[in-house]
Amino acid sequence: MNSKSEFFNVRFFLSGLWRSRKRCVLRPLALLLLLGGAQAAFATPNTPTGDFIDNKDGTVTHKTTGLTWMRCMSEQQWTGSSCYGRATHGISDKDLVTARWSFAGHSDWRVPSIAEFQTIIERDVNSNTINDTIFPNSDDGPFWSSTPYVGSGDGARYWYVDFYYGDVTNGIHYSSLPVRRVRSGQSLAIDPYTPSTEFIDNKNGTVIHKRTGLVWQRCSVGQTWTRGTCSGTADSYNYDQATGIRSGLAGHRDWRIPTANELASIVKWGDSLYSSIDINTTVFPNTPVSYFWAFSPESPYNFGTSYASGAWVVDFSDGSVGLAGRKNSFPVRLVRSIQSLAYWPSITVIKNGTGTGTVISKPEGINCGTTCIDGFSSGQKVTLKATPDADSVFVGWSGYCVGTQPSCIAACTGTKPSCTVTVKKGNHVTAEFKSTLN
Repeated sequence: MNSKSEFFNVRFFLSGLWRSRKRCVLRPLALLLLLGGAQAAFATPNTPTGDFIDNKDGTVTHKTTGLTWMRCMSEQQWTGSSCYGRATHGISDKDLVTARWSFAGHSDWRVPSIAEFQTIIERDVNSNTINDTIFPNSDDGPFWSSTPYVGSGDGARYWYVDFYYGDVTNGIHYSSLPVRRVRSGQSLAIDPYTPSTEFIDNKNGTVIHKRTGLVWQRCSVGQTWTRGTCSGTADSYNYDQATGIRSGLAGHRDWRIPTANELASIVKWGDSLYSSIDINTTVFPNTPVSYFWAFSPESPYNFGTSYASGAWVVDFSDGSVGLAGRKNSFPVRLVRSIQSLAYWPSITVIKNGTGTGTVISKPEGINCGTTCIDGFSSGQKVTLKATPDADSVFVGWSGYCVGTQPSCIAACTGTKPSCTVTVKKGNHVTAEFKSTLN
């Protein structure tokens, strides 16, 4: 059945239905399905603790994105090992977008975009879908993002994440939800609109998403890449059929259906309620306005014998992320990793300090500035050059290694403006600039 009538998304809705930590009001169908018998299931988190650097000041840096997060919610206190108190509930529409806060020596903390927020969701756990080692004592309910959902005509709508189930959706803004804050150094913010500049065209019906290192088929399964577009009609599959799809496109045999976090990374967040589709149609032309399947290795919800287990879907008609019965039929878009490693062979530059400047790589790729992460060949030597702006000075390099070795050599050290990096999985380099104005 290819109908939204069977779609069950146990979401928090601000326009009438609501849920807090102790109360849950669901759509009638969702409630009926839950009464059929929910069974807990546990899986490996998809934001493992090893993906974060503990900055020892109540903040962590996410290796896969370069974003730095406050470990505590708004108005909680960091005790040195945990978060104390309850979050303050209440923030205006204007503050969602423009407010800045000071913490841990930085004054550029802000509300994350929905594209940034969804990168820390753990959708393969039973409930409270956030890493509670990294973010202790966190609310397991909805959190506002700074991304507006424009053109609805019924008040100010914003995207939010519900950390109870891991859903992503939008609603009319009220002042009763908590806030988690993020900073992006100077230019590592994730653009919620997935601009075409984030993608490398491989000229074979595939693109590389520079931000994630994932390779995507430009066409949905069933369509054909021809003359710069996707021709034909996308096929629809139930979940079990979708997970069995094989492809040899562009000479590769490791194509697969994406996880929910991966599929959500190509949503064009922030489009209007009246937009026809929430995906970059230059990169992914002729995409069906539909739910798309995402891989769910162990669904956290099982709805008894009347319905198949739930699996994650992304709705490209409005960008929301939720659960659907596995017997539904939806289209599929296939993805592959450049390498089957935790972090693709890349360099991520994180700019820090009170000053500003640029970091450029040779060979070309990093221009940070605008492009602070890019892929290179494993073992390739890449030279980074830091240039401070007129009112700043370059202080020096720092970095860290990935892996399980007890010791390693940091990717960049010292105070010289140039540094050479030997590319391996997950190189992260920090360039610090200091302002001369204070």
